[in-house]
Amino acid sequence: MAARISQRAYNTMPSPTMWIQDLVSMLRRSGRDYYSLHVGQPGIPPPREIIDRLSRVLAERGGDISLYTYTSPRGVPELREAVAEDLASLGRVKPDPLGGVVITTGGIEGLFASVASVTDPGDPVGIVTPAYFHFYSILGLLGNRVVEISSYPDLFVTHDSWVDLFSKVRAVIVANPDNPTGRTLERDEARLLADLACDKKVYLIHDVAYSTLYYEASREWPENYCEDYVITVGTFSKDPGIPGWRLGFVASNEDLANAIAHAREATSYNAPVPSQILVLEYLRGRYREKFLPKVIEEYRSRRDILSKAIEELLQNARFIKPGAGIFIYADLSKYLKTSSDEWVRKIAVDSGVIAVPGTLFGSGGEKWVRFSFAWEPSERLWKAIEIIASRLKS
Repeated sequence: MAARISQRAYNTMPSPTMWIQDLVSMLRRSGRDYYSLHVGQPGIPPPREIIDRLSRVLAERGGDISLYTYTSPRGVPELREAVAEDLASLGRVKPDPLGGVVITTGGIEGLFASVASVTDPGDPVGIVTPAYFHFYSILGLLGNRVVEISSYPDLFVTHDSWVDLFSKVRAVIVANPDNPTGRTLERDEARLLADLACDKKVYLIHDVAYSTLYYEASREWPENYCEDYVITVGTFSKDPGIPGWRLGFVASNEDLANAIAHAREATSYNAPVPSQILVLEYLRGRYREKFLPKVIEEYRSRRDILSKAIEELLQNARFIKPGAGIFIYADLSKYLKTSSDEWVRKIAVDSGVIAVPGTLFGSGGEKWVRFSFAWEPSERLWKAIEIIASRLKS
């Protein structure tokens, strides 16, 4: 007799990273060169100085039993203080470091705990399509009902659409900068979302995973206008660039933070201690001041090259050059005869260029593709688009 799988598991959208990673593994085993335009993580490692510093700290504390024990589910107090100070330096109103900040095992756990803390199974939660695919996974696992509004084809959300969405849901999740589009909130839009959250008593979960990877866009915070109903969820996966070390945070008012801390006790209990130490040293030791400008300069250059390549080689493609983040989201409807899902698989197998299909970001992305400029150097980004253009035109 076959084992029974829960409906909850079926409701969880399979991670696209799994089948994309299968493509990578296939290309790697075959010994073929391939172009990684699918990667949603940094292609630049953390500064060597901070890794050396962490090594010294761990060596010095090797006999200290507290290095190996549980921490508070809220995280190390010194790190919570550093995160609060860091958010204030980025323009967000400073949260209470001890009562309003929770350190999480990555940003996904922060999103999961936040949704779990402000909704019950069956509650409607709003998202804007295209939407980060893990939003669907989290809402499916928690049993929430997804309410979508579309930003296609201009990747823009009207005032009336926001008002309509907040009238139908218990919570709204917004990524800023957005994944996959790189879209950012304008000041008036951030104020509108805050006003809607407070007026309608709808929780706004503000996902700021790329909060330091800004080029020309301005950084806006709905939290500065509505403290009671806005939750900040962040991660250190992108800066200093430790996605595999799993460290993130949530910032909110104290009541929400208490609930979120309790929710994450049921997942990983506390974030990895070495990761907490590394980020504390990174923030307090001011390593970012020297490291991040170089990262921004490199990513801006790669973005510009990828944008130019698409403009020149795929002249019928439509996209918005992002002012933040690490992605370009392109409409290839003038080229694709199949769905973007089928096309991505085919060009990966045939030509070794790996991207992410728009079908994974909710309804409306059947002819859209996400390209990352975080991993490959500029010359390989250009070459990848040359290969794509050649295949599409043939």
